[in-house]
Amino acid sequence: MAGQRRARWHFGVAAAVLVCGLAAAAYLLAHEAGMDRLAGQLRDRLTLSQRAVESEIERFAYLPQVLGEDNRVLDLLTRPSAVRLERVNAYLANVARHAQADAVYLIDRNGLTLAASNWDLPSSFVGHNYGFRPYFTDALELGRGAYYAVGVTTGVPGYFLSSRIDGPEGPLGVAVVKVDMSPLE
Repeated sequence: MAGQRRARWHFGVAAAVLVCGLAAAAYLLAHEAGMDRLAGQLRDRLTLSQRAVESEIERFAYLPQVLGEDNRVLDLLTRPSAVRLERVNAYLANVARHAQADAVYLIDRNGLTLAASNWDLPSSFVGHNYGFRPYFTDALELGRGAYYAVGVTTGVPGYFLSSRIDGPEGPLGVAVVKVDMSPLE
């Protein structure tokens, strides 16, 4: 009898170990499946977020080049005057409003901002030198630039798109569009 009890006890212990092992395996498989499902959901969300960011940037990609082809802009860069400056500021403000850009501005070839859509605000870019910014240096060197940064003047992050403005004798300046990315955050 003692042998039978011992055998039943060993059988019970073995069964308990087996049940615990199966439960642990089932838990690990369920956990792994759950983690795979979550990873898939995160990949999908990341893909959607990436497409939203790319779409927002592409919506403005053409704008710096178009600005650089406008006669008002070219006149200001080649023959600066108060009247031309006033016209370009009004034009840039109108473009920014219609395009729903955070800011649109014009930088001379030395990095000095001549005109901006926010010319009449305390946070105006006019008079600031952005010659050190990669979007400016890339535009001068490569023809176009793009850079995500916190604004030096405003402290507001944005994506900066730029295009070199050429004249008959070389670069005249750079047109820049700042895109507010905070709605996508």
